[in-house]
Amino acid sequence: MKNLFAALVLLTSVVGFSISLNDALQTALASSTDYQIAQIDLEKTTMDYEKAKLEATNKRAELSAELSYYNNLQSYRSSLKSTYQDILGRIFDFLTAEISYEIAQHNFENAREDHRANQELFKKNLISENDLKESELTLEEASNSLLSAQNDLEEARKDYEELFSVDASEIELPLVDFHSLVNENEYLNNLLSVKIAEINMKIAEYDLNNLSAAASKYEKRTAELTYQKAKMNYEKALKEAKDNYRSTMNSLEVTLSNLKVLKERVGLNENILKDYQDRYEKGLISKKELNTQKIYLLNTRKNYLSTLQNYYITIVNLLIDAGKDISF
Repeated sequence: MKNLFAALVLLTSVVGFSISLNDALQTALASSTDYQIAQIDLEKTTMDYEKAKLEATNKRAELSAELSYYNNLQSYRSSLKSTYQDILGRIFDFLTAEISYEIAQHNFENAREDHRANQELFKKNLISENDLKESELTLEEASNSLLSAQNDLEEARKDYEELFSVDASEIELPLVDFHSLVNENEYLNNLLSVKIAEINMKIAEYDLNNLSAAASKYEKRTAELTYQKAKMNYEKALKEAKDNYRSTMNSLEVTLSNLKVLKERVGLNENILKDYQDRYEKGLISKKELNTQKIYLLNTRKNYLSTLQNYYITIVNLLIDAGKDISF
């Protein structure tokens, strides 16, 4: 699925070189041990299925081979989802850790300025010793938070660099239009839980229709009940699949709308920050007020990133369930 996603914005401006998210993911997949193991499992699953089909002596054996194949394929898809979640997580965790570290820096600067001001006020007997102690503790907390954020950033950087060789800020993060990615029929026809339930029903039907002429009433009734149950499980799986598809599409619709609002809010706060910076340089506001606005902008960016990450993962899971390739 080439050109599947249309890029609308980057969270941060990139000057010069940039790399598409699709290219970045392909590079990461090539370095991912989990992905390589999943591909080995997939190849073995496919080989086993082809062998079982050739060895099948009747329709039931063919259905059993198909059932085994889909069960193994379901395990593969689960591994694939986990792999993409891990890879995307390393990108977003690193970007978020960078923002958190910057927030911690600004909070530390504010706490330090407050403590310095309180020291002067205390010298002039304008605040109590408790007030001074409170600002000192706040400064210590801010210092600890800064150290913790720095450690988190280094860990996130280490995890990121295990799979990626480009700067995270150079990866394009498109706002995806999900509407035409997977229609309901594609989803239902490729969802393995439905396929597995359908094959179980066919096996039960085969067993019922091919009972021995000497089968007892108990055996006949057992086969009938087994088929009825399998049929009901298939109908239930199909209904749950339809409900899940519609629920997922509704969720994506809401999330996309939220992302558009957050994107505009980021832009608005960037413009506000420019005004704050100008006013600070003119001596009209304090450094603390400037830092507070920076923190507000950074938290808005974090919120955008978190929402975007969840949005991506939902789309990836939807595509994998529908048996489609992941391409950005």
